[in-house]
Order: sequence, then structure tokens, then C-alpha cells
Amino acid sequence: MYNSVMRLFIAAELPQGMIEALSETSARLRESVHGRYVGSDLFHVTLAFLGNVEAARVDATCAALERGCAGHQTIDAQLGELGSFGKKSCATLWQGFRNDDALHALAEAVRDELDFAGFEFDRKSFRAHITLMRKADLTSGLLPPAARAAGLIRTITLFKSDLSGARPRYEALHRVELD
Repeated sequence: MYNSVMRLFIAAELPQGMIEALSETSARLRESVHGRYVGSDLFHVTLAFLGNVEAARVDATCAALERGCAGHQTIDAQLGELGSFGKKSCATLWQGFRNDDALHALAEAVRDELDFAGFEFDRKSFRAHITLMRKADLTSGLLPPAARAAGLIRTITLFKSDLSGARPRYEALHRVELD
């Protein structure tokens, strides 16, 4: 069913209203910022990036995800300001959240379960954000205002990522609905 090794990550799926607002912000950015835009079908909040994982461990990954999400309520989220990682001439441009405490708590719980189950994952500090653009040239300093939206985050998903084509493809392997 699966190749022997898969590139995996765990992410919060976004409500449609947020995706539409992020798409609006992305459209505004296209007028002033050059770079590689992320398609709206790929918007998500990464809670844990596992990288290459043996296919035989997918069930254990799903179990850790289930345990990490247990007892967590749907998250009332509100989009916040734009931000960036990296150099201004080649940045990753993202939009954050106004109050991300619940996302932080969920990410920590999921990461704790992955750690307990013996998984390797990217241990960089969690910052709740949605990537809008890669290789962005932000040297002009001119960014339009970000569109605002609020909504309930209900679904946390284990995704398989395929980077072999012209653009990334994500396949949902397992979904957990928050209480």
C-alpha cells in the first residue's frame, strides 16, 4: 500500500472562511511581493514535522496522534499579522494567529506523544502560522494588510507529503476530530 519510507507531518486543517481570507491576503501580496506562492489547497498549520518515517510505523504515528488530541476541544482561532522567517531577500512569508495558546497546547501534547512513542521530529519551537509564500523578496518592506477571519479548527491530520512533482502534494493518511 505504501512505499517503505514516507515524508510525514501532522497539521491542523483550516475552516473554509480562513482559507478564503488567506487566499485574499495572498492575492493582495501578488501585487507587491515576488516569490513562490503556496496554493490555497495546501494551507494548514503544521503541529509536528516528522520527515521520513518507515511505512511500518504509520499505525504507531496514528496512535500517537490520537493520544495527543484526546481531550482537546475544537480551537476557536483568529488570523493575525503577517510575519516571515529567513533573510528579507529570500524569506518564508506567513500569517499567524491572534491568540494561539490552544494551538500551542495541542502541538505540545501531540509532540509529547510522538516523543513518548520514540519518533524523531523537527524540535524547533512551535510557532502557529500558515505559510503563504516561499522565497519571498521582502526587501521593499511593503506588505498589504492581512485579511482577517475567525473559525473553528476541528480536524488534525497526519499527512504524507510528496515533493516529486512541480508542486507539493499532500495525502491525508489519518484524521482526528477534536471534541
